[in-house]
This record gives sequence, C-alpha cells and structure tokens, in this order.
Amino acid sequence: MRSPNQFAEQIFEVLSFSINQACNEQDWFNVRRDALAYGFKQTDVSTSSAYGQRFDLLIEPGIYLCLTYRSFDPSGPFQTLPVISRFELTCAIENENIKSYQNGFDEPVAANDKSIWHELSFA
Repeated sequence: MRSPNQFAEQIFEVLSFSINQACNEQDWFNVRRDALAYGFKQTDVSTSSAYGQRFDLLIEPGIYLCLTYRSFDPSGPFQTLPVISRFELTCAIENENIKSYQNGFDEPVAANDKSIWHELSFA
C-alpha cells in the first residue's frame, strides 16, 4: 500500500504527463478529466480578462495538490495574437511547496481567415 506522500507523487507525475499531452494537443480537457478522476475539487477562478480553473486535492492534513489552468487573449486593437494557455501544478507538504510544474501553449492564429464572413461582398 502506498503512503500518502507516494500517492501525492503518483498523482503529480500523472498530471504532469497529462499537462504535456494537453500542450502537444492544444486542448486542456484531458487534464481536467484526469484531475476530476483523482477527486480534485474544481473552482472557477475566471476574471473579466481570463478564463481560469483551479483544482484542489487534500490527500490528508498537510499533503495538498493544486492545479491551475488559465487562458487569455493578449490581443489588442488592430492586432491578432494567439490565445495563451498556461498550467501550474504544485505539491505542498506542511504548507511548503515541495514540487512545482508549469507548461503551456499558444493557440495558433488563423491567418488569412477564409470563413464565410470574409467571402461576403456588399455592393
């Protein structure tokens, strides 16, 4: 049987792998699914300028995992920049962060968008 510390380490490794996979696929859904499967509690931490989700898991008093996901569009007037998505995973024991992992991806900008709205012409 695994100790609580070993269990926290296992979850940390699985979620780190899941984050890497999400960054390669440019889709955060699998990280969410994996966190919820381990029993993390999800909280919406979105702001007016960014979409954010926080996942918390207390394994036992003193052993805590936290995963945050944030996505925001840094574009401004007359500029189109990629949407930025970032993950941060931390493991804390006795209120001290002992391990942290970060990764992220930028969603590609659709250059020369040829959607129906660009094909319409008004005479």
